[in-house]
Amino acid sequence: MRAAVINSYGEPPVVETIERPEPGNGQEAVAIEIAGLNPVDLAIASGTFDAGQPPVPYVTGREGIGRLESGEMVWFDGAIPPSGSLAGHTVIHTDSGIPVPGGIEPERAIAFGVAGLAAWLSLEWRGRLKEGETVLVLGASGAVGQIAIQAARLLGAGRVVGAARSAAGRQKVAALGADAVIETAVEPTALADDPAGTAGLTESILEATGGGPDLVIDCLWGEPATAAIGAIKPTGRLIQVGNSAGKLSSVAAGRLRGALLDIRGHRNLWAPRTVQADAFRTMCAHAARGELEIEVEVIPLEEAAEAWRRQAGSPGLKLAIRP
Repeated sequence: MRAAVINSYGEPPVVETIERPEPGNGQEAVAIEIAGLNPVDLAIASGTFDAGQPPVPYVTGREGIGRLESGEMVWFDGAIPPSGSLAGHTVIHTDSGIPVPGGIEPERAIAFGVAGLAAWLSLEWRGRLKEGETVLVLGASGAVGQIAIQAARLLGAGRVVGAARSAAGRQKVAALGADAVIETAVEPTALADDPAGTAGLTESILEATGGGPDLVIDCLWGEPATAAIGAIKPTGRLIQVGNSAGKLSSVAAGRLRGALLDIRGHRNLWAPRTVQADAFRTMCAHAARGELEIEVEVIPLEEAAEAWRRQAGSPGLKLAIRP
């Protein structure tokens, strides 16, 4: 079969012909219909991922939708290395796949896997969003952010604000129904009380949210997160989902001690399978009714290296690979 193989850490995948993987004890085979490409795939392939990486060579990709030998169509996030989802077939743990509901094509449903769950679960399961609360989404023009903007409204938020870097991204976020959209630009300064230059962004957040957000979905970290922490309400929560703006953030200790702020990390894998399955089905149902939109671009497996390059540049949509 053809597969996208990582032969060296820090290098893009190479599409090669390899042997089809065979399941072992407690495993089952999946014939791939569509695979999701995600930032975590690039992070793992860098060789420096904080949760580790498989030895090379391995087939890249954790996420996909495919058919089990029974004929059932399932979504999964957990292809077992050295197999991966960017291939014709992969291997997963038995019963780890989540059935794909009827009424939605795999090419649409794939967006509500890794990306969709990161958005929905960070709001509902991890963020405990309450009816009428104000939500700020940092990195709102990415796939996770776009879903989070819409999901926040579906889950009962009173005001939803998006923050995005580019003008095109902000325009897209506004079209998705955000009540306000702000720019995330942060410039370091020589000011002793604001060396990171976050005061301006903090003020923009306060103004756009009407006094500060109750819940921040943070896909950026770095200094945008610093600004958001400066604006968040005293009993607010920040859910850390991604760090495309930097691995480190400057947070003043006094800001944390002076309030009841709650900063939580989120990874989908920590949510129980039943919670993931419920969220996945719910998002698919909303999408089937036209209530949840996200652009998915399907790319042939043979062009995996180009898709990899585009993913590294934050494409602003969900990239999927067809074997």
